[in-house]
Amino acid sequence: MSLTYHKAKNQLVCHYCGYTRYLPAQCPACENRELRMQGFGTEKIEEEAAALFPAAKTERMDFDTARTRSAYEHILADFEKGKTQILIGTQMLSKGLDFGNVSTVGILNADSLMNIPDFRAHERAFQLIVQVSGRAGRRDKRGTVVLQTSQPAHPIVQAAVRSDYKGMVSLQLEERKLFRYPPYYRLIVMVLRSRDEKVLKDVSLLYADKLHVRLGERVLGPVTPVITRVQTLHIRHILLKIEITAAVAPIREMLLSVHREMQEYPAVRQLLIHYDVDPA
Repeated sequence: MSLTYHKAKNQLVCHYCGYTRYLPAQCPACENRELRMQGFGTEKIEEEAAALFPAAKTERMDFDTARTRSAYEHILADFEKGKTQILIGTQMLSKGLDFGNVSTVGILNADSLMNIPDFRAHERAFQLIVQVSGRAGRRDKRGTVVLQTSQPAHPIVQAAVRSDYKGMVSLQLEERKLFRYPPYYRLIVMVLRSRDEKVLKDVSLLYADKLHVRLGERVLGPVTPVITRVQTLHIRHILLKIEITAAVAPIREMLLSVHREMQEYPAVRQLLIHYDVDPA
């Protein structure tokens, strides 16, 4: 898991476990002192906007600047009153805000919303794009929305441009039925964690084999998730796709039976295992 650079504190921060460290003066591997920042976050965008529009006051709203309710409300009040002309923020800006003086909204790197490895990624991308677009030209004024994407012909982008909610839903339901996702199937994600990566790999394979004997093609994995490790714990997932019409009690009993069977193997005691049913 990569760390995110926070310039204000000159720190590298893990947004999953909270680990922090100061930015090293040189590369710990090759000792090269020429470190370059890649990508962009709200701090980087704020710098670029201030350089491009020096006459405008720029403000940033993210986890660092809006830690308290008073700080959050102060940022919004300044923008509403016109004291701030450019407001840069994370997805929190899309939630239920109503400004009467917004003429232009920009959505940067919309592709990142659609490329998340989650079956709900396209639905959530559509929702976010439409919500953020709704911030521009509200009330009696017409606004402009600028969407940055390398996939302008993508069905989700086109549906968002047209505000075609029904079309988006129809497309998503068709894909979910084809690939066995909710609402046609119920998902159960087994999350297995261990400090020992080899033990985790071996035990998760054995666990999946025993489940596969009972559930067949309903079992996928084990797989290494996008977040492969948090702090000292390595992570693997086993995914179960169960028909929505299947009774819950027999599935629960089967999982308990496999869990008891797995206790015969001493290595399983080195794992933390939990079940995420219908993951959010």
